[in-house]
Amino acid sequence: MTDPIYTALTLSTVISYQNCLEWSDDGQLCVLTKSAVYILTPNHGIALSTPPDVMAPIDDQSSAKPLGWYKTMIDMSSLPMRAWAELSDSWGTLSLGSLDVAVQAVTCSPSGLSSHGRCVLAVLNTNMEVTLWEGTKNHLRGEWNMIENVTDHLVDTVTFNGPNHEEGVARQEKVLNAQATCIAWSAQPDFGMSPSLLLDASLLAMGNRGGSVTLRRFSRSHDQSGEPATTAVARLEICERWITQLAWSKWVASGANKCTTILAYAMSDGGIGLLQVSQTLEAAVPLDAFVDDYNVKRHVRVDVEQLREFAVPPDKRGITALKWVDVPGRNPILVSSKAGTIHLYSLPPSPFPPMHSPAHWYGSRSLLIQIQRSSAGSSSLAPVSGLFYARDRDALLLSLSDGSVHAILGFSSEPTWDPVPTSSSPSSSTTAMVIDEGEQGDSSTSGNTTTANLGSGNTPTVKDTTITRSSDMPITSGILTKSSRSFFVRAYQHTSPGGLSMPDYMDVNRTDGFVPYDSCGTVAWIYEVSRPTDFSYKHEAKHSCVLLVTPFWSADDQWVMTMVEEKMDKTGNGMRCATRVAPVHLLRGIFLQLADTTRFDRLCRALLNILDHDIQEDPSTAVTIPEWTKSYSEEIKIHLRKSLATHFFGWGSLLRIRMKLALADGCWKLCQDAEMRNECGRVASAQLTAISHRVLRVLVRHLTAIVTTLSPVDVPFVLRVVVQSLLPGSPLDLSSEAQALSDKVNAMTAIEPGGIGLHEICPACRVEVPLQDITQATCLKGHTWTRCSVTSFILSTAMVRTCIGCNRKALLPPSQSSPDESVNDSWTPVAARSWVVKELLEAVDRCLFCGNTFVRIV
Repeated sequence: MTDPIYTALTLSTVISYQNCLEWSDDGQLCVLTKSAVYILTPNHGIALSTPPDVMAPIDDQSSAKPLGWYKTMIDMSSLPMRAWAELSDSWGTLSLGSLDVAVQAVTCSPSGLSSHGRCVLAVLNTNMEVTLWEGTKNHLRGEWNMIENVTDHLVDTVTFNGPNHEEGVARQEKVLNAQATCIAWSAQPDFGMSPSLLLDASLLAMGNRGGSVTLRRFSRSHDQSGEPATTAVARLEICERWITQLAWSKWVASGANKCTTILAYAMSDGGIGLLQVSQTLEAAVPLDAFVDDYNVKRHVRVDVEQLREFAVPPDKRGITALKWVDVPGRNPILVSSKAGTIHLYSLPPSPFPPMHSPAHWYGSRSLLIQIQRSSAGSSSLAPVSGLFYARDRDALLLSLSDGSVHAILGFSSEPTWDPVPTSSSPSSSTTAMVIDEGEQGDSSTSGNTTTANLGSGNTPTVKDTTITRSSDMPITSGILTKSSRSFFVRAYQHTSPGGLSMPDYMDVNRTDGFVPYDSCGTVAWIYEVSRPTDFSYKHEAKHSCVLLVTPFWSADDQWVMTMVEEKMDKTGNGMRCATRVAPVHLLRGIFLQLADTTRFDRLCRALLNILDHDIQEDPSTAVTIPEWTKSYSEEIKIHLRKSLATHFFGWGSLLRIRMKLALADGCWKLCQDAEMRNECGRVASAQLTAISHRVLRVLVRHLTAIVTTLSPVDVPFVLRVVVQSLLPGSPLDLSSEAQALSDKVNAMTAIEPGGIGLHEICPACRVEVPLQDITQATCLKGHTWTRCSVTSFILSTAMVRTCIGCNRKALLPPSQSSPDESVNDSWTPVAARSWVVKELLEAVDRCLFCGNTFVRIV
C-alpha cells in the first residue's frame, strides 16, 4: 500500500536560507522565505467553525480528517531599511545584505508572552536588524504586527555627541555590536514551584559582528509601562570574530529554585564555544498578596559563565547547522555540521550529575557524511537543512540540501551511520566512518543499537481491536533517501501543470527545511526543484517550493499508545505548565495518528481506559487564599488577576484533565460506532464536570477572601458563582463553601431577589432566562444562547473571543477591546460591569476547559 502524503502545498516564493522551518509552542509552523515569514497552522486539534485555508493531500484515503492548514504571513518587504553608513563610515560596518534585503532567521518565544497570551516571533534580516512580531485578533489567519524594532534600542547606545575625530574605533565597535548576525530564544525554565509561576524568565540571545552575545528579556507589560519590549540582562564579549549561530539546550534544575542551561555559539572561524547560563529565583518579599509576588526584574538573578572547553575547535570551516538534541536520561548532545562532516558533543556528567549512565558516551565525535546518490546534484558536502531526534529509533535524522536523508543510529549510546550492510541491503554501497575525538565513558552496551519498527504487517479489518506492533526493519540512510525521493516524485507529478510530467535524474529536490510533525515518523519538509546543469536565469516570480508532510516510517500502535500515556503522565505536566506549551501543539501528532480510521478503531477502547483513569485528583482543595484586610484599591486588582491566572493555569493535574478532555472530544468526533461514541461522550462529560468544579472552587475561595471589598455592583456576579456551585452534581464541600460565601454577602448587603443583573433577560423576547446550564441559555419561548465560558453570562454581542481547541466563546477582556469599546461598556451584561469580572476576564488568556488560545473572528 502506498504511503499517503498528508500535505503537498505549493508556495510561490523563494527560499533563501537553510533550516527554514520551525515550530512554535502554539503549534504553528513558521516558513522562512526571502521576503516574508509564512505562518501555517495544522487543523489537527482545532475545532473552529471556519474551514482551513488550504488542504492538499495525496493518496490519503484512510484519514477521517485530512490535514488542512490555516495560513497567514508577516510581510517584511515593506519595512524601512536602516542605513548603517549614517552611523559609521568604516569598511568593517559595511552591510552587503542591504543591497537585496531578505529574511535570514526567525526564532519563536515560549507561549504566553504576547499581549494575547501567545508566542512572539523575533525576525532577523540580512541587514542585521531584529524585529519582534505578535498576532493580534486572529493569529491563525489574521494580521501580525511589529511590536518592537530591537535594533533601534541597540543603535541608541551608538550615538555620539562629539566630533567624528573623537569617535574613532569606539564608534565602529559599537556599530558592530548593534549589527545582529544570529538569534535564538530559550524556553521557559521550571523553578519547581507548585502551582507553577506564570513568570517570563525566557531569554532572547543575540550574536553580532562585534563578537559578543547579548541576552535580552521580553516584558509582556511593556505597553502599559511605556518601556521597550525587551531589555538587556547580560552581555559578554566573546571574541574578535563574528558570532554566526546560537543554540540553547534545555533548562535543568541545578539547585533550589535554580535552573541552568548551556548556550552554544558558533564563530566565523569554525569554532564552537559554550556559555553556562543560570537563573536563580530569589525569595520574594512577603506582601499582602494571594500568591508569591515574584517580579522577574527583582527576583530572578542571571549568571553567565564562559566555559573554557571548545565543543568544536576552530579550523576555518564555517558552521552550517547548530542544535542541541535532548535525549531522555542523559546530558543533551550538541549537533553541528560542516561541509562533509557531522560533529557531536556531549558535556561530561559534572554539570548535571543525575543525567549520566555508564552506557552513555561523552566528549566529541565526528562522522564523515556518506553520499547518497539520488540525483545529479547529490553530494556529501551539501549543507544540513534540518535535523531531529527520533526517540523510538534512538536515531538522529538529518537532511541535506541535496535531498538526501541520513540517519545516525545508536545516537545516545554509540553513534554510527547505517548498520553493517549485507549483500541484500539497500545501502550496501555505503560504509560507516567514525572519528573518535574525545573521551568516552564505559560503554558496556555500546554494541546495542536501538531499532524500532518500520511499516506494519497484515492490515487488520476495521473491527479488529488488537493493538499491533510493526516489523523490526531498521531505518538506514539509503532507505530514508529513497523514501524522500519517492515522495518528491509523487508530489512533483501532482503539483506540476497537467500532472503528467515526471522528474528525471537531473532534477534535484533541493531541501531547505526538515522538522518532525510528530514523534511517530511523520516529517514536514520543504523542497524546490532545481537543475544544476541549467545555468539560465530564473526570475524570483517563477520560483516555487512545495511543503510536504509525509510518513518516513509507520509507527506501531504500541508506540502511539506510549505517546498518549506520556502526554497524560503526571510527572511531565508540571513542566508543561511552566513552559506554557499549548495542548494543541502537544497533541498534534496523536490527532494525526488517530485520524487513520483503522488505527482508531483498534485503539479507541484502550484510549478511553487511559482517559477515564485517575480523574479524582483535585489540587484546588489545597488552595489557600489569605483574607484581604485592606480596602479596595488598584493593588488588589493586580493581586487578584495574578492569583487567578496562577491557580487556573499553574496546576499540572488541571492541565492533564484539559488534555484528556481535548483527546476525548477528538475521539467522540472520530468515532463511528454509536456505543463507543456514547462512551466517549461519557468520558468527556466527566472531565468537563471535573474542570468546572475545580474552576468554581478557585473562584469561590478568591471571592471569599475579598468579600469585604465588594460593592453592590459586584454582588450579582458573586451570586452567579454561588448558584453554579449549588447546581446538582456539585461536590458537597464546594456547595458548603459557596453557601458560606452567600451568607457573608447577604450579611453585608441587602439583596433583592429581582435585583438588577441578578437574573438575565433573553435578548430576543425580553423573557427571563433561568441559570440552569452553564454552557447555554434557553428562555421559556425556546430562544437558545451560548454562554460565556468564563463568566457564564449570555453572549449577545460580537465582542467575544473563540477558543481554537474547543470552539467555546468568552467575553473580551477590556485590554483587548478598542478604546471606544473599553470606555463604553454598554455591550456587556449589567452584572458583568464589575471590577471582579474584568479582572477575571484579564486573567483568563486561555480556554479554561482545553487550555488553548483564543482568536477573535469578528
